[in-house]
Amino acid sequence: MRRVLLGIAMLVGGCAARGHLAGEGTPGEGTPGEGTPDAAPASGAPHTTGQGPHRESQAGTAREDDRCAQGDLAPLAAAGEMVGLPVERHLPAVVSVPLGATSARPVLVVAHGAGDRPEWQCGVWRAIVRNRGFVLCVRGFPTNRYVPESHTGYFYTDHHALGREITLAMAALEARFGAHVDTRAPAYAGFSQGAIMGAMLLPRHPAQFSRAALVEGGHGFFQEWNVLVAQRFKQGGGERVLLACGRAQCAELARTSAFYLRRGGLDARVIHAEGAGHSYGGSMADAVGRAFWWVVDGDARWCGGEGGGEGEGGGEGGTQER
Repeated sequence: MRRVLLGIAMLVGGCAARGHLAGEGTPGEGTPGEGTPDAAPASGAPHTTGQGPHRESQAGTAREDDRCAQGDLAPLAAAGEMVGLPVERHLPAVVSVPLGATSARPVLVVAHGAGDRPEWQCGVWRAIVRNRGFVLCVRGFPTNRYVPESHTGYFYTDHHALGREITLAMAALEARFGAHVDTRAPAYAGFSQGAIMGAMLLPRHPAQFSRAALVEGGHGFFQEWNVLVAQRFKQGGGERVLLACGRAQCAELARTSAFYLRRGGLDARVIHAEGAGHSYGGSMADAVGRAFWWVVDGDARWCGGEGGGEGEGGGEGGTQER
């Protein structure tokens, strides 16, 4: 009973505050305002933590584009780095756009925590992925329909609903950006509720996710993984799973889940950003940012990245890896 009550508290209230970005920070630069038709709402501008590469430079963009395959498409343009994306029967998603891309780029689907906002998650993942791929952040449903939109958070009713929203958002992304999008074998990232429900939907989702980064959720608290589930994910195209924790209890459970994942034929890795707590910013964002290139290692569409070839061990700044 204690575990159930703790789980409910984590799902409903655990993600409601911006404190999960490990510090208030300031609104991210370059986020388009409400005056642009397809811009992400300014009220949901992502917040930075003052740690990690949360603002990209023109030089950094040029270097990463040199690693990506050059194609014959017109350079991809949009109203800004992050734009809103209408989704059928759902509230708009937020998309981080690989500006300047001349070839098809892969997709990272991101699901936030309960009470969180897609703009915040997209801001963190934009800083990691930059222009190497699309980051598609699905919104879910408002936690309170009776407050101004800028003051509400969002949640997903269950993993079935989240799965349906992802399917429609992927279709909308392809319709909006056409040949610039490569929807094959997308990657998945989730925080808290988004990670828990991600672990539940990954093995059977029609998008056939190949890789996943689950942060402070989906690590085994709800017994999301066993050998049979891992085998099912692998049969559907799954290859690698990162379990990222900021709490000791999460890391302990994640090691057991990683054992099941490996027994099921998947590559699995656990990182423990000690002291980060139940968050996705600050030291957690730095640790996940380094480990993400392990997640997509071997998929040339992601153009490589810092730390792409790192093995287990060698954690930095209080991060333990197993």
